[in-house]
Amino acid sequence: MPVFAGPHFKRLLDLARRDRLAPLYIFIGDPEETLEKALRIVSIQEEKGSLCERLDLSEIPPENLSTVLSETGLFGPRKLVLARSGELLIEKEGLSSDILKPLSAGTVHLLLLAREFPEAHELYRFALEKGAIVPLHLHKGRARLLTELAERLSAEGLTMERPVAEYFLSLVGEDYAHFRNELEKLILYAGEKRNISREDVEAVISPGEEAALFLLGDVLLEQGPEAARALLKRLLDHGEVAPRIFAALNTYFKRLWLLAYLLRDRIELVREKRFEVFRRDYEVLLKETWPERAPAVLAKLHPYAVFRLKRHLTHLRKEFFPAVFTALYALDLALKRDFQQPEKAFYQFFLTVYRLRSPDGLPKVSGGSAVSEGVPPGI
Repeated sequence: MPVFAGPHFKRLLDLARRDRLAPLYIFIGDPEETLEKALRIVSIQEEKGSLCERLDLSEIPPENLSTVLSETGLFGPRKLVLARSGELLIEKEGLSSDILKPLSAGTVHLLLLAREFPEAHELYRFALEKGAIVPLHLHKGRARLLTELAERLSAEGLTMERPVAEYFLSLVGEDYAHFRNELEKLILYAGEKRNISREDVEAVISPGEEAALFLLGDVLLEQGPEAARALLKRLLDHGEVAPRIFAALNTYFKRLWLLAYLLRDRIELVREKRFEVFRRDYEVLLKETWPERAPAVLAKLHPYAVFRLKRHLTHLRKEFFPAVFTALYALDLALKRDFQQPEKAFYQFFLTVYRLRSPDGLPKVSGGSAVSEGVPPGI
């Protein structure tokens, strides 16, 4: 069998449903993701009466794997062995032949899960020739999760428009375990619906830890200090600490400042309502403005998060950013020097920032918004 990467993994599932199993599967990548993928094959076969033995090579001597593989006969139910921490076999010279013997006889099937596995290894060469390689590590970040999202939704008979999918990913982040759990929740919530909307996502998805922190800036600018105070209290009640909340706010306003600078001569991009159009032009502009390396606070931000962030720029004047960073400095002093209660110190900051955002909060000057005037890029 060949290498089964990305959307081609579906073919392995179709083959498993027809009882066409490889003697050896090597899943390479994040442990949570490799386990989830391997269990799809296992569950298909278990429904057909096959037996599966699960083990972790980090909890038993790796040499025991060959014994487990040999404990089966030619007759009786089909047997599968799922072994985690397969990378521990890399340095075990001489063990490969003991593992390959029962696999070559066709009496058992091994699903080996590893963070990494060298192509020169005997087991890898055997899987490449007679088994299957599933290299999940080749597909990283947003593209990998978008592929996974499309595959899972298609299997459930569901659809989701691309902007909604991007919004979903911007909330859950790139931690695979969190992505998988939130996707399961969303599929269950959809019920009989065929198309998942943005409202469905907002109704059921719990943002990842980082996303929840950065929502505080959006809530402040859109809903005001009282709503921001309520979100702050929830963060504190769930064990979040003041320094991390401060750091998230500091990063949030740096991103907004840099985005205002980036779009200073592109007001049409600020007003653009189509995500795909915005993303294409935004990524080009990012490279043109910072050809060597874009600031990390923008470069690491999901494009859909940038798309949503830009909506605030039309409400901010050029004086907003110097004033908000002065307020952040005062907040830092209140927390570290004056030892104020976090809720009190942050609430004062919320009041100050929202006043700056309000139309009457700043004196009128020639120019206009932060976008039309531009701001320095000095982060």
